[in-house]
Amino acid sequence: DKVKSWDERDNRVVFAARFDQEKQPDFFMDIIETVYSQNPDIEFAILCGGPLRSNNIKYVERAKDLERNGKLKIYENLKKNDYYNIVNSSKVLFNCALQDWVSNTVSEADALGCNVVYPAYRSFPETFANDYERLYTPWSIDDAVTKILRALRDPSPSMGKISDWTNGTI
Repeated sequence: DKVKSWDERDNRVVFAARFDQEKQPDFFMDIIETVYSQNPDIEFAILCGGPLRSNNIKYVERAKDLERNGKLKIYENLKKNDYYNIVNSSKVLFNCALQDWVSNTVSEADALGCNVVYPAYRSFPETFANDYERLYTPWSIDDAVTKILRALRDPSPSMGKISDWTNGTI
């Protein structure tokens, strides 16, 4: 019904890409393990429109192990409005795909008041207007973790610019 204020949001980082190898799910799960060891109060979640699946079963097995250990929540079979409600109540959408150009998820999350953290790769620097606070060095767990933790603290002053830019391209 409305975009939630920052204070109404859960301390959650969501991953909304497919869980296939080219989306680097192992990188995301390495980040979960790194952050969780120091910050177990941060929820990490995978958002799926169907059941969690991958072109490599080891990613699904690792994700389910993380969920069993309380480090990850897997939301499956989400309808679009359910997906939007979770993004609307989360603080960060994280992406680590190195084969994407521009994704709908970045525009949707930005429009819903969710911080976005993406790799500085392909067209993401252009999409993000080279915003170094929301772009991390590809393959750098340390830089990605730093950007995620920063994005959990406060809404970005650039929030809304990506969705406005995307809207202008239609």
